[in-house]
Amino acid sequence: MTKSNNIILLLLLFFLCFLSLEQIKLSFEISRLHSNQENLRKEYENFKDTNLKLITQFNTNNSPASIEKIAKEELGMIKKRAKKINITNTNEEN
Repeated sequence: MTKSNNIILLLLLFFLCFLSLEQIKLSFEISRLHSNQENLRKEYENFKDTNLKLITQFNTNNSPASIEKIAKEELGMIKKRAKKINITNTNEEN
């Protein structure tokens, strides 16, 4: 083998090692991205559940019955009762 062949062989070996290391590095990066994606998916599901609970709580707290209960208990408001009105007919026809 000549000196030029040895240099070419050495360069090819270097590139092969470099590309192998790059492949390993990319493999770890892909694995890390997959785990991040799974963590984000779980966090998204948790946010969806929390959002649903908050919407339900909002609707419950803003219902007329709940508002009336708070008005009575905390603010001391009472609902006025309807007055009974008696109508008597004073016009008699004979």
